[in-house]
Amino acid sequence: MDKLDCIHTFISVVESGNFSNASRNLGITRDQVSKRIFYLESLFSTSLFIRNTRKMDLTRSGEKFYQRCKVIVKELDLAAIDFIYDQKYPEGILKINVPDAFIQTCFSEIISNFLNQYPNIEIDLLFSEKSIDINENKFDIVLKIEEDIKEENIFILNSYKRNFYATTTFLNKHEKPESIEELRKHNISLYSRSDLKDKIINSSPQLICNNIEILLDFCQKNQSILFIPDFLAKKYEDDGVIINCSEDIFSSTVHFYATTPYGSKIPKKVELFLESLRQHFSNLEHFQSYKAISQ
Repeated sequence: MDKLDCIHTFISVVESGNFSNASRNLGITRDQVSKRIFYLESLFSTSLFIRNTRKMDLTRSGEKFYQRCKVIVKELDLAAIDFIYDQKYPEGILKINVPDAFIQTCFSEIISNFLNQYPNIEIDLLFSEKSIDINENKFDIVLKIEEDIKEENIFILNSYKRNFYATTTFLNKHEKPESIEELRKHNISLYSRSDLKDKIINSSPQLICNNIEILLDFCQKNQSILFIPDFLAKKYEDDGVIINCSEDIFSSTVHFYATTPYGSKIPKKVELFLESLRQHFSNLEHFQSYKAISQ
C-alpha cells in the first residue's frame, strides 16, 4: 500500500472529523479509508485514534504523527513547486564531455547561443578523447564520435564520412590513387589513434595529431595523405587546399551522438541542450534525424 496515500488519508480524517467525511473529500470509499488507517496503525504498532460513537480523537501518538505528516506534505508541495519552476526556468550546472575534434569546429557557437538563451544555466565543459564513464564522472551529457554504437538511449546528431585527403602538390606529383591498396602505400597521417582500431590503416603512421592545422602543415611538407573526418576537412577542401582521394574507392561512416545517464526521464536543462544541438545540426548538409535509440 502506498504510504503517501495513507498519510493524505490520515490527514483528511483528522481535519474532516471522521472516515465518512474523509472518503467524500478524497473520492474513495469509506472501506478504503479504514484500510489505509489500519495500515498505518499496523505499520507503527500503535493506535492513531480514540474511536467512539460521536467523534474520533487523536491519541498522543496520533497527534505527534499528524504534526509530522503536515510537515511531510508541505515539503512535498514545496518540492513539486521547485520542480515545476526548474522545468520552466532551468538553472544549475550542466556537465558535458565533448570529443577534442569539436574544439576546431562549431562548438563555441553552440555554447554561446545556448547560454545567451538560458543565462541561469552554468556549463562545465571538458574536451577529451579518452573513454569516459558517464556515471562515474557524473556527466549530464557525453558526446561521442564512433563507428559502432554500443550504448542504449542515445541521440544521433549527425553522421560523417572518414576520407583520405591529399594536397594538390601531392596529387600533381603522385597522381590520384585508384584503389585503397594504392592509398595505403603512402605515408598516412591520422587525426586520432582510434582510427587504427578498424584496420583501415595497415601501417604505422608517422604522425597522429588532433590539430588540423598541424596535420595540414605536415601534409604539405612531407607529402603525406591525411585520414580525417569530412567535417574537419570541409573548409580546406572548399578552399582547394586538400582534395578527397577516396570518394570513389572507399567509404567509412562515423556517427556523432549524445548519451545521458537518465534514460527516458531527462532533466529539463539536459533536454534543452540536446534540443539546441538538434537544431544546430539540422541546418547542416548531412544531418540525419534526431532520435533516441534503444538497443
